[in-house]
Amino acid sequence: MTQHCRNTRPTSVNNIQMSKILSDAQTYLGLSRRNLGLLVTAPVASLAVLALLSTPADARLYKWVDEHGNVSYQDVPPPSNHDDSTQVLNSQGVTVKRIPGRQEQKQLDAEQAQLAKIKQRDKALTDAFPTEADLIRTRDKRLGLIDGIITRMHDQLVILNTRLASVESKIDSRVQKGLAPSATLDSDRVAITRGINSTNALIRSKLNERRKVSQKFGADLDRYRELATTSASYEN
Repeated sequence: MTQHCRNTRPTSVNNIQMSKILSDAQTYLGLSRRNLGLLVTAPVASLAVLALLSTPADARLYKWVDEHGNVSYQDVPPPSNHDDSTQVLNSQGVTVKRIPGRQEQKQLDAEQAQLAKIKQRDKALTDAFPTEADLIRTRDKRLGLIDGIITRMHDQLVILNTRLASVESKIDSRVQKGLAPSATLDSDRVAITRGINSTNALIRSKLNERRKVSQKFGADLDRYRELATTSASYEN
């Protein structure tokens, strides 16, 4: 695997410093003493080792693998479009930080955005309802309003069905006498039937609305209790 290194600082070392550099090189490059010796005997490679390790104690190096599988050690981060993660090393070759790659960072950003939305919803929930009783009271009020509308629609349905039965009775009476239904009776039957169908559709719509409201308040109540439990555990 090829090692790339870039460092603009000049290097000057004695024998003692060289021994320390070679020891540190094993940490940075993950090489055995034998392989490290082979590396240092190559002039270009030895310069890379010296450049890599001849940095101040507080310096940072960036280690990553490029698209060709080559390991790079540089004193600047990789390009912003780099896909894989990057390790930040201190002067002892210890990883002090890990920088996510581009795709991983996108995923982390998406997760952070989702967490921010959850926190925003939680704050809105606790701001709107100071206590659990407030939430339950609001739920019952909303459901009660919907139930009242449904009740009135059912009452209207009873009236419409009664009127339809009366019209159909009159039509049957005329038929028994050998008379055709009058235009007025036919018109009334059509209008009443349309009203019945419309009222039934409205009742179904309100029942569906009630179900959604009930589910929403149920989820809110569960979340409210979860937040209350979490807050209580922190206080204890």
